[in-house]
Amino acid sequence: MQPKVYISYSYGIPSSVTAMFYVEAEVDLYGWYLAAKERRLSTAFFMLENFYADRHPVLYRSKEDDVYDVWMTDYPPTKNVIRCPLPESLVHELERIQSGFVQEWLFFENDPDISEELAEYRGRGLPVHAANIRSKKLRGLGNGNDSRQWIHTTSGIDPNVADFLEKHWRPRENFAMNSY
Repeated sequence: MQPKVYISYSYGIPSSVTAMFYVEAEVDLYGWYLAAKERRLSTAFFMLENFYADRHPVLYRSKEDDVYDVWMTDYPPTKNVIRCPLPESLVHELERIQSGFVQEWLFFENDPDISEELAEYRGRGLPVHAANIRSKKLRGLGNGNDSRQWIHTTSGIDPNVADFLEKHWRPRENFAMNSY
């Protein structure tokens, strides 16, 4: 199961960080999504049911950043909480992928031993968010469609997935700092 990865650092005003990976299973997608703007952070596991079908897709996501906790439907919007809709075998795999993804790509403002990361960001005049792209990875990002955005994607990524999530993702009521 090879995940597809999308990372974006927008350095306009306001600046933001977006990070996502997903795996495909026929017409459905399963993954993890992070959106950070300044000191605000929203992260969750997600399922996009019927994304590649001739039906309307349904966006499910974990209410917190815990694949085992309660889930909700972001699109179409509902207020009901549900059980995790993922197959049990996939839950463990997503957790494993997420752990490696975060280790490789991200650091958080409350992580210990990030002085080198903070110095690199200060040296480049970049703001530090609740979640940030590791400086060694940041240097390898390319320019996106907007001159104020750096992006990394893996081969075969569908840009419509990130667009869909950005359009339909409902931040938690307490869109705030997560602890890692």
